[in-house]
Amino acid sequence: MDPEASPELSSERTRLHREPERGSHDPEEIRSIIDAAPICHLGLTDSDGRPLVIPTIHARVGDVLYIHGSVASRTIRRLAEGIDVCCTITLVDGIVVARSAFWSSMNYRSVMVFGRSRLVEDSDELALALAAIVDRMIPGRTAEVRESTDLELRATRVIAIPLDEASAKVRTGDPNDDPADLAGNAWAGVVPFTQLVGVPIPAENLSAGIDVPPSVQRIIGYRNNEG
Repeated sequence: MDPEASPELSSERTRLHREPERGSHDPEEIRSIIDAAPICHLGLTDSDGRPLVIPTIHARVGDVLYIHGSVASRTIRRLAEGIDVCCTITLVDGIVVARSAFWSSMNYRSVMVFGRSRLVEDSDELALALAAIVDRMIPGRTAEVRESTDLELRATRVIAIPLDEASAKVRTGDPNDDPADLAGNAWAGVVPFTQLVGVPIPAENLSAGIDVPPSVQRIIGYRNNEG
């Protein structure tokens, strides 16, 4: 796709120098990958300048990425300072089995986001972000359960990361075998790689007669059929 279509997402940091044909700054493609991924990995430096990467769940609202954590978390406190971060998201779609080890690979969809973290302090934005995080993982769950208490909200922090500087990279298709290997007898192809959601297991202390709610049923349908 044409990177010039969305110049606000393109920068020297997000420009692909190796295999640029696999790259994209198309906002819709970037959003679709972010929305399909169950987790992201957030890279930052601690207060001493040491690098760390944390896996966390996320939600996107418009062109803002939200994550949350405990007020006691050192990582969340660091992010609340407003620092430069790098967020990466990857979905593996297939194992690419080539005729040689060198050309074996994976089919994947990935996104890299650069931005400055921001502590969410506005109450309306905080409520929107928390609901988005819950409903993204368990669609419709916030309407089925009680509202968060003031104590729970005071114990939680939400961090926003703007999607102003981002790029996607995607690999699809067959192995790119060396032409000299095509006449050989080694098998080549793609093994699809998917994530499936299993049958819900009720908590041991769940009261009798409580059925699996629509939100949990949606998890199964959404996760097992998403592309």
